[in-house]
Amino acid sequence: MYIIVTDKPGEYRSEPGDGINPIESWKYIFYGQERATFTIGEVTDDAARIAIIDAADKTCVNSVPNKFFGDFDNVAAARAEIEELIQFGNIDAKLERVM
Repeated sequence: MYIIVTDKPGEYRSEPGDGINPIESWKYIFYGQERATFTIGEVTDDAARIAIIDAADKTCVNSVPNKFFGDFDNVAAARAEIEELIQFGNIDAKLERVM
């Protein structure tokens, strides 16, 4: 099973915990500005959690079960979901591979 976690600069970052192996990451560029980073991770433990850390207050951390991050059969399906998320009409949006 694969999931997608998101970081939003200036808002929050997501840190996959034990049992989630990051596979690849993509920066979402909207009209020349980075708006988010999407990371596809392979879930190797059903009890795995993701830490969501507030950018303004690093002590504000939520630990969220992986079941809330979607469920994709493979990396290609997760990648297709990211592509679908960023496309709408003729907007200037693109993805840049980070890892």
